[in-house]
Amino acid sequence: MIAWSWELLGEHERTVAERVSVLPGGVTPASATALCAGTEVPAAGIPDLLAALVDRSLLHLAPDPGRYRMLETLREYGTDRLAASGDLGTVRALAAGHFAELTARNDPLLRGPGQLAAMRVIGAEYDNTLAALRHRCDTGDAAGAVALALSLAWYWQLFGRHTDAAFWLGEVLAVPDAEPAPGRDLARATHLSHRVDTRRGMSAEEAADDRAGLRELAGRLLAHPEPAGPYGALVALQLASVQEEKIALAVFGRWADGDDVWLSGLARMLRAESAENAGRLDRMRADVDAALDRFRQAGDRWGQATTLTMRAQLRQYDDDLDGALADLRESWSLADEFGRPSPADELFRDLRRIDLRLRRGDTGTALALLDPARERAPRVVSEEMLVLLDALEAGFRVRLGDLDRARELLDDAERALRGEATFPGDDVRTLLGNVRASLCLELGDPAGAARALTTAYAAALATRDVPILAVVAVTTAALAEACGRPHESAVLLGAAARLRGAHDPTDPQVRELSARGRAALGEEAFAAAYGTGRRLDRRAATAEVDPARYVAARYPAR
Repeated sequence: MIAWSWELLGEHERTVAERVSVLPGGVTPASATALCAGTEVPAAGIPDLLAALVDRSLLHLAPDPGRYRMLETLREYGTDRLAASGDLGTVRALAAGHFAELTARNDPLLRGPGQLAAMRVIGAEYDNTLAALRHRCDTGDAAGAVALALSLAWYWQLFGRHTDAAFWLGEVLAVPDAEPAPGRDLARATHLSHRVDTRRGMSAEEAADDRAGLRELAGRLLAHPEPAGPYGALVALQLASVQEEKIALAVFGRWADGDDVWLSGLARMLRAESAENAGRLDRMRADVDAALDRFRQAGDRWGQATTLTMRAQLRQYDDDLDGALADLRESWSLADEFGRPSPADELFRDLRRIDLRLRRGDTGTALALLDPARERAPRVVSEEMLVLLDALEAGFRVRLGDLDRARELLDDAERALRGEATFPGDDVRTLLGNVRASLCLELGDPAGAARALTTAYAAALATRDVPILAVVAVTTAALAEACGRPHESAVLLGAAARLRGAHDPTDPQVRELSARGRAALGEEAFAAAYGTGRRLDRRAATAEVDPARYVAARYPAR
């Protein structure tokens, strides 16, 4: 039947039908014209020929205006005919060239006012572009494959497509290349970075080897005066991900005051993240404001959305919960312009709303928000997000006195990670241990709290994220108080403030521990003890909050 329909086509119709059959993601007049280059088909006649193929039921209109699709059985028949005539390789090469050029042209637009339009173009042709990438890999075109993969790199970054990035960059790097170049080094560095983000199934040793390889590659790339052109931004992201602060800060400093407004914004945003991780909120504030200004100048919605979430955190520390919520809402509104948020993104938003409500003391609304969060949970692909939800809800339940439900949630979360070497990340392990310690304290089990805090502290150190360590410090302060040591509790609260870079006046636990400490010690003695912890340097504060300093002798590990 298909053969009969094919034979009824005119010569030009047949040529177009066969050539567009190589496209898994549909065809437009532009892509059909590119694939018919070198044939007798006139470019001006392509739109009419596509319409004629619709009339003959060989193409059908796609939901996107100006796009047509071919059924898979028809595509197979068309590619078989191309193979029989010896033209299949030529047509696939034309397709690869067309989509590589399209992606390369739109990639820079992802970092400016044309961001949304460029996203739509790359998204619409994504399947075709991956087919082009597959062709270049299969035919041994190493340089072409690297170039195309790098043109997709920022698109993958914007949409968090770490799995796609890790797979396709791995395919690209498997193509032998006799002439290594900075572009290939960058592809390798980007591949390792995404493997770190998708490390499920990797051993801890493999993950550590990847980080070491990333450091080496990043150093080699940064030896170039301008590392791989616009993709230098990705190198900076990767440097930040492996905590190479000195090198990263030097690079950020070079770009922060440069003429490229977008790159300046990115450098300042990443420098602000580094400052936050170091507990240097004074430096963070200046860079967050500057980054937001530059991203607005550049017209980059992604940069604005990301930076606004950072400013929301600062406003939370400033006891400005209304301002924090306003920044989050603006951030989410900008992010929604990219498309419908994923279930994981929606769940994360629910958790932020719940946290803000609890900080306001609005427990009723916080509890009501838990229901939609739980409804979304089964649709979240990330197991780590599900564990995070259980751990965070367990923390909420401890605060509300629902200890049976808190224990049930913690048990479920801990079962999910039992026996997994690399899942979840150390940040989630820190949270689980910290909430378990809080539950033990409420149950009158300081020995259990001590053991849980020891685990949480070790995991927090592994994250190299100082604000996460501050969370453990606060619960260690609660343990010190439970053991009848209010002075040590006040010192620990001060050390926690040093680590995060600010007092956290809206945190219910910090607020309550501070009030009880003042009542036990008196205002002046509490302030002096708190100040002792607050004045510590980062290394001393990290050592001070080690729960072993307070509990090892009294509550030895089992």
